[in-house]
Amino acid sequence: MTMSAAGPLAAPPVPLARASARLKQAGAPRVLVVMGVSGSGKSTLAQLLARRMGWPIVEGDELHPEANIAKMSAGIPLTDEDRAPWLEKIAEVARNWLSSGGCGIVTCSSLKRRYRDVITGGNPQVCFVYLKGRPEDIAPRLGQRTGHFMPSTMLTSQFDALEEPDDSEVLLELDVTASRSRLVEAAYETLSDLAVPGQPLK
Repeated sequence: MTMSAAGPLAAPPVPLARASARLKQAGAPRVLVVMGVSGSGKSTLAQLLARRMGWPIVEGDELHPEANIAKMSAGIPLTDEDRAPWLEKIAEVARNWLSSGGCGIVTCSSLKRRYRDVITGGNPQVCFVYLKGRPEDIAPRLGQRTGHFMPSTMLTSQFDALEEPDDSEVLLELDVTASRSRLVEAAYETLSDLAVPGQPLK
């Protein structure tokens, strides 16, 4: 903590939403991929953000093959071979929105850089919205969740696999500890600031 003549100075507040250098360079995106480990609140945030922006939404978990769901339900981590067809389906969703001139939001854990590269296909109009948090921030949320095939015991393997996105990626980083309503507004304001003047997000 920094000291002053009057005593210790409080650290500057951490922003709720932070745009990467690459996102600022790319400008307002047309596809958002809400990412993070299981239990970080991807589905809830994506639904609220879709409502705020008026964009369609696809739940990425619904694109998993049945074999993947069976493995995860049994507490067995997926391999890259398991994930490949799932990631391609998510990439196809993004490509379809872009090719049709539309916009949209899809959820996907996107834990590794190579997974994210498959989804974007190198297109800077696809932005990852990363719910960033520590295991101790997310474990209580995961333990309270019901009706989902991912058991809470898999959180450790998710963090072990996680390669956090950095400034070289088209990224909007959100603080997972904040309320969903505050995060939605922070995300919307940050993305709106990147839009062309006179042309709101669409």
